[in-house]
Amino acid sequence: MKIVSLKSLKHREIEALRSRDPSPSPEIQKTVSNILSRVRKEGHAAVLEYARRFDGLKGNLKVSESELKREAGKTAPMVRTALRKAIANVRKFHLRQRESSWNFKGSHGETLGQIIRPLNRVGVYVPGGAGAYPSTLIMNAVPAQVAGVPEIAVITPCAQGLNSAVAYAAMELGIPEIYRVGGAQAVAMLAFGTAKVKQVDKIVGPGNVYAALAKKEVFGVVDIDMIAGPSEVLILFDETADPDWVAADLLSQAEHGSGYEAVVGVTTSQRAAKWVAECVRAQVESSPKRALLEKALQRYGRIFVVPNWNLGCSLSNALAPEHLEVLTESPRTLLPNLHNAGAIFLGPYSSEPVGDYFAGPNHVLPTNGSARFFSPLGVYDFYKRTSLIEYTQRGLRREGKWIAALADAEGFVHHAAAIRKRM
Repeated sequence: MKIVSLKSLKHREIEALRSRDPSPSPEIQKTVSNILSRVRKEGHAAVLEYARRFDGLKGNLKVSESELKREAGKTAPMVRTALRKAIANVRKFHLRQRESSWNFKGSHGETLGQIIRPLNRVGVYVPGGAGAYPSTLIMNAVPAQVAGVPEIAVITPCAQGLNSAVAYAAMELGIPEIYRVGGAQAVAMLAFGTAKVKQVDKIVGPGNVYAALAKKEVFGVVDIDMIAGPSEVLILFDETADPDWVAADLLSQAEHGSGYEAVVGVTTSQRAAKWVAECVRAQVESSPKRALLEKALQRYGRIFVVPNWNLGCSLSNALAPEHLEVLTESPRTLLPNLHNAGAIFLGPYSSEPVGDYFAGPNHVLPTNGSARFFSPLGVYDFYKRTSLIEYTQRGLRREGKWIAALADAEGFVHHAAAIRKRM
């Protein structure tokens, strides 16, 4: 990894990291637009055509109950136990995020409040091209279930067969509705609905560039979680950190495969920087994913040496990483100065994969600097809120003149009239 001495945040390497998200080509954008348009007009027939062309679909689009049980039955016992424990941990954490309706009485007898209701139907995208991700299903479905969403539909490109771990997770979660389709066609199917698949209210979960762009395009027809960019990790470390552990955690993000992953170390020690860089080199050379790792590290793999932790924390806040690890002698002392991150992992035993799979907090996190204003996926993302206003005659007569005055000030004469007729 390249080691960079940093004296301020005004540095070309910082700008490169902050502008690393690859933009879809005009060809991809055109393809996505065409797919969305055709599915909206032609419905299920267009979905099937695209699924056969792009996903290699053979046979039925929907996974049958018998296939789901058969594939789930192939899951190794250790993986079954791990999935059950992970689901329990994620559910326990997200139960604390539940919200409920509320109201209060105003000074003139009026009732004001907010009605909290779950969304009715949610679609979950589970990637299935280069790998299989039961953790994605868990992290997206559990908070929806905790919120009270009654219907969840899963879309996943799995023409060669549903992954056994994904099937087992779906059965444990009680989700029988799974479709063998991915990309823009899957997003379009759920966003617009077809004769055989009901429209959803929201689509969550990461996908390829076609799915991500399609989600962006259908926002407004349905809600979405966020536009996920390439994964990223930033690790603050000092000489007390095990350099081999730091290197392993850095590479855990570099292996995602897009080549645009941000893999960043920050330290106040030149010596520690060299130790970690050497451990990274050794681990990459012995890795079965060497070419993939080298591609990501060459582009966006950096170790920054800063003069003090004030600048180190400022750098972290500027980059607003998806995952932030603090592997220093006293990690909690830095915590008050770390404001922008999707998830913060404190101490040597809180490796990023602990959060990815098992701890309980959601692993669907803001990327590419959006942790400055976005939050992790949570139960709160699956509610809709309705305001409640119930005025009394006495209340309106006491306050109507102020309401009418504001309407007059904005030139809305009929707004004012609607109030004055009741006074």
